[in-house]
Amino acid sequence: MIELVSPRPIQAGQQVDITRNEQGLIRLQVTQPALPLSQQPGVQAIMQQTLREVLPLQLPLADGLNQLMRINERQQGVNQNSALNKLIQSMLGLFSVKPGSADADKAIARNLQQGGLLSEAGLNRATSERAPPPDLKQQLGQLLKLADQLPAQAREQLTQLINSLLARSTAQQISSLQRWRDLPDGGQERHFRLDLPIQQDKQFENAELRITEHRRRDEEGKFVTLWSVRLHFELEDAGSLDADISLQESFQLSASFWVEKPETLGRLRERLKDFEVDLKRKGFDVSPLYARLGKMANPELTPLQKRLVDVHT
Repeated sequence: MIELVSPRPIQAGQQVDITRNEQGLIRLQVTQPALPLSQQPGVQAIMQQTLREVLPLQLPLADGLNQLMRINERQQGVNQNSALNKLIQSMLGLFSVKPGSADADKAIARNLQQGGLLSEAGLNRATSERAPPPDLKQQLGQLLKLADQLPAQAREQLTQLINSLLARSTAQQISSLQRWRDLPDGGQERHFRLDLPIQQDKQFENAELRITEHRRRDEEGKFVTLWSVRLHFELEDAGSLDADISLQESFQLSASFWVEKPETLGRLRERLKDFEVDLKRKGFDVSPLYARLGKMANPELTPLQKRLVDVHT
């Protein structure tokens, strides 16, 4: 048995050439790993150009749903059972999250799976036997087609709104992909970023959800996965709120919260005890939960630029 030692860590999938010359000397040559597609210079340039184009146009999903809801209310007076109304109602139900409701967790899962972030990956996995359910981008495309039945001014307004929501989804896809990394030990970091429209009475408030998967080797050389989840809320009366949650494979969970206003901090601390009890009931090993006044230090990602598009609905 021959033991060969590489001068540097070898990534998973990296090519290793081993040769022996006429004198019996063995040579090990490790080729340079190919950059992931998202990190190749040409692809990076395309993503940067696309970002420059979509950032000024984007509209957070909650703001878009608010405007779609007003369009739906106005159109119901014209034709209550139109295909346009039915599609808008379907989107409002699919992608909005109502805090405290029995299906809130399912609504969050739908936003992650069907919110447009994984559109292209879903198309690649699709088969003729079982196609994936329509996601946000596909439904926005259907809305564009149905907009043709509207009068000229209304059609132009709806088209502008849809293009702004498509720009938001594209910006979040690129922002996520730009931070994907393959580590020298074969580990990975994967980032996912999307909007969560939180239903408050008859309006939607936007929460930005950021999920990071850290896959690394432990002291024994085994791969372990750590999930990090960050939530950012901009609440009109309660101010901003940030949550930072970490979850390990053994269901160990820790969480910290930052709030902008003292009165919001008091209300949050009152609810943390029940939240901790509920998490333990579901099987999590929960570290003490902390809530403090101020801003979260060193945010992992800077907020995407936000431009509200008023389509006079």
